[in-house]
Amino acid sequence: MMDAPSSRIRHSPKSSGPEERAVEAGFVAREAWAFEAAYVTYRRLLYGAAYGVLHDASDAEDCVHDVLIRLWQRGHAYTAARGTLHAFLSVCVRNEALSRRRRGVNRARIEREKLDAGAVEPPADDPVLGRMIVTQSLQSLTDPQRQAIQLAYYDGLTHEEIARRLGEPVGTVKSRLSNALRVLRRVLAEGKNE
Repeated sequence: MMDAPSSRIRHSPKSSGPEERAVEAGFVAREAWAFEAAYVTYRRLLYGAAYGVLHDASDAEDCVHDVLIRLWQRGHAYTAARGTLHAFLSVCVRNEALSRRRRGVNRARIEREKLDAGAVEPPADDPVLGRMIVTQSLQSLTDPQRQAIQLAYYDGLTHEEIARRLGEPVGTVKSRLSNALRVLRRVLAEGKNE
């Protein structure tokens, strides 16, 4: 049985050194240390490949993790005949990231359509009056709800980005936004009926 190579392997895209070849051989032999060593060795490369497609740090991390787990569970997906390990892993991660992005775009479109169906729209008659009404309606929200609305609709942040910025769970952010939109719909509807 091979000893695990140092976790300080430097990735060189031009050539595969002895430590990288040991990781590749361990990966082919399905030795647990090799999967960890592959992660340590190539994590920046793999994360970069995922992030370049997904543009979200946590999604990129999840993508890399899921690909490595799936390869471990699937078994003999990689052989030296398929090229270098770093190239193989990069292709796997990029393909998974593209699949996630396609699924995510569809999910985002569906969520946007749901939101648009019940969205709060300012009166179209007078843009200045509409802005004033929306601004006054925002005063009916709690500070955390107003902050979440500001970050989502004025700053254009995703739920995950808002959660990171506020140091709150994503579920809390989604709940605040949902409650805030419900309050705004009610307040604006009452204003139209007056």
